[in-house]
Order: sequence, then C-alpha cells, then structure tokens
Amino acid sequence: MKHGTAPGETGPYGSRASPGVGIVYSPWVPGAEELANTLARRVNGAARSWVLSLTELEAHGQPQAARLLVTVGGDGTILRAVSAMVRSDVPLVGVNMGRVGFMTELSAAEAPERIESYARGEGWIEHRAMLEALVLPGASRETTGDHSPILGLNDAVVGRKGVARLVHVEVSVDGQPLATYSCDAVIVATGTGSTGYALSSGGPILYAESPSLLIKPVSPQLSLDAALVLHPDSVVELTTRTNDEAVLSVDGHVDVSLAPGDRVRVQRSALIARFLRSGPHPRLPEALAQRLGSPARVE
Repeated sequence: MKHGTAPGETGPYGSRASPGVGIVYSPWVPGAEELANTLARRVNGAARSWVLSLTELEAHGQPQAARLLVTVGGDGTILRAVSAMVRSDVPLVGVNMGRVGFMTELSAAEAPERIESYARGEGWIEHRAMLEALVLPGASRETTGDHSPILGLNDAVVGRKGVARLVHVEVSVDGQPLATYSCDAVIVATGTGSTGYALSSGGPILYAESPSLLIKPVSPQLSLDAALVLHPDSVVELTTRTNDEAVLSVDGHVDVSLAPGDRVRVQRSALIARFLRSGPHPRLPEALAQRLGSPARVE
C-alpha cells in the first residue's frame, strides 16, 4: 500500500492510458469559468480537454477520462475536487483565484502561459495523505442511514453546533484514553490541514507529504491545549459527551450532526492525493512563507 511517504514520482506522466486534461472551476468565484475556458483552449494543443463546474463534478462525476485535473478557484475548490477524484489516481494542478492558495500551484495571471507544460506532464508528483472519518452512532439513537467513511484532505473537526457553549469530547488513540476536552472543538488534521484551522488554533506545521495526523483541541478549558502528532497508523476516536448537539465537519464542506454518545473514528486513508508540481522539491509554499512573515523564493 502506497502512503504519503512515497518518493515523488518524476514526469512525464503522459504515458498513462487516460488521455485528457480535465478543468474544474468554482461557480462561486467571479471569472473562474472564463479562465477555465481560456486554459482549455491553451491545452488543446497538448492534450484533449473538458471543462466542468465543481457542482457538476460532484453531482455527476467526470465526463471522460483524464490524466490531469486542473482546478480554478482556490483551496476550497481543491478540497472538494480531490474528494471527488482521488479514487481515479489523477494528479491535480490548482490555479488560485482565492485569497491564500496554500495548495494551489499557479496564480490566475501566470496560468495561461504555463498550463501547457503541465498538460504535457512536465514536473513531479507530490503525495499528500488523506484521512477518513467514520461516524459510529451511540446507543441513544438508531443506527440507520449511511455510515460510510468520509474522505478529507485537510481535517476532521468535532465541535459545537450553533450554540455558544463548550462541547465535551472524549479522545482516545489506538484504544487508549487520551483526554476529555471541554472546548470549542477538537481537530484531527493531516499534514495539509496543519496549515489551516489547526495552525490558526496554535498547532504545529507538518511538512506537506507527512503521513502523520495531529490532534489539536481548540480553546480547551482547564486542560492542556498542546497538539499531539501521531504515528501514521494511529486510529483516533472522538466521543461526544455533551448534552447539546455537536457536529462533525470534514474539510469544512461536509457536516454531520452528532448526538451525545456518538463516536467519530478518524484515521489515515489508504487513498493518496497527488499534486503535479514544478521546480525543486521539497519546498516551502510561497503562501505559507508570506503568512509566517518572510518571503519565499519559488522557482
């Protein structure tokens, strides 16, 4: 089984059987559809292409095979597109039209000039670990409905739902009790997610291809707020012990209501997100360097 620790694959990857380049744009970002169509015209000399909105991709899947997926939007577009496409083993290139762009590869301004080289498969593949979160209903309610694991690239968060009160979350790792937090939320994040909500809550930054998950409580009351970096094969369980309804949020766009006694089992997924990159590796993302207050030189 390949995990996030696998060495970077070097290009070109164009010998793969899937021939096309898929371009997915966010319908909520002004100008994203126009840029997506511009990129499609540019890559048609290097490979066939198709263009789809993110909502169409999630509802119906990809219309035909692709050897590369280009997203036009921001990090949120990437998170949702990865969940929809990760099983197809297709590498991704993100074009940033958002604010931060931690995961994106290209700016909107440079994308039309550089996209053809990515369409030809030039570059190397960065592997990023994903997580899966499974909701296990407690004894207080029926076990009906879909209980399939939810895939995430960033994080799984158990927190309060619409009420300005603390949630009580019992956390165990590999069957061993860790702590019961009275807090705003408990985050379980990947290396990718370590630069998101977890970082904003005071967590550490893991390198992008780290296979490990981390646990970070948010504003815990009368307990340590330190983060814990786990062994890559660890399994985390978060059990709600609050009288108020809580919620599981995966990557900020999949929400599941939790009742008292419900458990959420989080572990590293066997699936890997793949990003097509250019330049040397490993490297510090420019967006992360800017957030930390120092410029980065990105080839």
